[in-house]
Amino acid sequence: MAEQQMPFLKVSVLHYRDKSRDEGEWMKWYLEEQIPRFVSVAHKHGIDRLELYFTPSAFKEQFQSDLDTLKGGCAAGWNMAPYDAVVTYWVTDPQNVRNMLNDPDWNDKVVAFEKGWIDQTKVDVQIGTQKSFIEDGKIDNTVTKSY
Repeated sequence: MAEQQMPFLKVSVLHYRDKSRDEGEWMKWYLEEQIPRFVSVAHKHGIDRLELYFTPSAFKEQFQSDLDTLKGGCAAGWNMAPYDAVVTYWVTDPQNVRNMLNDPDWNDKVVAFEKGWIDQTKVDVQIGTQKSFIEDGKIDNTVTKSY
């Protein structure tokens, strides 16, 4: 019997920028300074995949407007999440994330440079698995139903 493979865990860290920085300056810092600082530490600890996406205020404002109008009034309480970026770590073993966060290089090369750039008073973290249902434009992993 084949050994069952552990599913990838998706660990997402939702960051808020320090509001003393404008978005353009902050995104440039994240791409040119922050990512190069921590990618080698993540790689050293067996992180299988690392992703970053930004959530610019212009997008959030436009899509909040869309939510307010397109949902036909049923969107009360539906709000665009206020964070500014998400760093997602994909791992098969959650211990790899623990090891990365306990590595002295994490504090010395990453955390030490976040002050004044990332709001350290609020960070949200999510962990779970992910399953796709449309891939490359094709329905996958489900059977459609008609009602």
